[in-house]
Amino acid sequence: MIKFKIKIDELVWFTFHLFIFVKAFTGPLTLYLAYIRFAPIALMILLVGYKLCILIPKKLSYILLMVFLSIYVLIGINNNSLVSSVFGIYIFIPFLFAFLYSTELYQRIFVNNFKFNLFYFLSCAVGILYVNQFGAEWIGAEQEIAGVTKVVSRDWISDGMMRNPGFTGTSVSSATLVIITCTFLGYTLLEKRRFISLLVIFAVSAYLIYLTTTKTTMVTLGFVFILIFCSAFITKYIVKTIFLFLTLFSYYCMFNISNVSTGMLTNTMLIRMYQTWPNAMLLLETPLQYFFGKGFGSIGVPTYYFTPALANSADNMYVYLYVIFGVFSILFSFFFMMKFLSFGLTLSKTTKQFLIISLVILTGGITSNLFEASFYSVYGGVIIGMIVSEKKERDIKLNPNYQ
Repeated sequence: MIKFKIKIDELVWFTFHLFIFVKAFTGPLTLYLAYIRFAPIALMILLVGYKLCILIPKKLSYILLMVFLSIYVLIGINNNSLVSSVFGIYIFIPFLFAFLYSTELYQRIFVNNFKFNLFYFLSCAVGILYVNQFGAEWIGAEQEIAGVTKVVSRDWISDGMMRNPGFTGTSVSSATLVIITCTFLGYTLLEKRRFISLLVIFAVSAYLIYLTTTKTTMVTLGFVFILIFCSAFITKYIVKTIFLFLTLFSYYCMFNISNVSTGMLTNTMLIRMYQTWPNAMLLLETPLQYFFGKGFGSIGVPTYYFTPALANSADNMYVYLYVIFGVFSILFSFFFMMKFLSFGLTLSKTTKQFLIISLVILTGGITSNLFEASFYSVYGGVIIGMIVSEKKERDIKLNPNYQ
């Protein structure tokens, strides 16, 4: 039985690593091997099913979760279509996988991770610099899979400058992987007191993110650099204050429908605030939908494929969840916020690192879309899974000296 458990843990880590690898090299990989993108997802579906088979007989909360998700698949079918609703829940698979296996993945991701993060940091650097210098055939390329046209790597110009995706599928993905790996590497270098290497890593990261033109990630990188040198006590309060502010700010903007702008905006943050977020709420057409939501497939990628006239990217995890789940999403958000604000009462070096990574992931989830952004989804699943997990189990993972 113990051997079987070890094998499952190894398979979980292999699946996570395969997912990161495929997404980190989406451009060149899927240009020639179009269906390889489904390999890690297929493994995730099997592992999610296996985990639920274990948890459902033991915990009532997971029975209720499955019933709840099933109801919202049906609501999605009623408001949209069968294929759109199924695709909508399919998008959540990476997040659900990481959430359910958060305690197993935590040790692999947060402990002895230098080589893992260095490899992906260098791959991002090479990819971004290569595309910046030579361009790439995967940028703007399209493939048809099951009757749906899929862009291999997005070709996007902002303010006259290409949003550089490197080897990944989008500039946001590339910038996300840079800041995640930089944060882990920077924390390790600080512990080893290798300050010159630390400064080099952050300087290179800033340049790479500049080439992707992802402004929010650049601002977050600045906060990470400052927090790495702060005490765990200060870090805890800064991270929680920022997250609380961004959460309240998101709800204010999304419900401020009367302030929707129809003018030409060029700043991406202003576009989100005055167009994307409030316009997403206009997808809810009746009081019933406003209360219960529209179900899976009502926002984000499914709308671009199946209902292009109603397409809205959401670009915010709270907006995304509200359109799907209605007021229930606010209850989920409140529960998570209470958990997060009470998290880290016992501070350690590991807790500080966890809080800084939480800032990176959750800030990205609010200013992008945690569930549809490849790297945010799996890292976010681990972060959120750890925060809402049982306190004793979480404390053992975060603090090796826990008694």
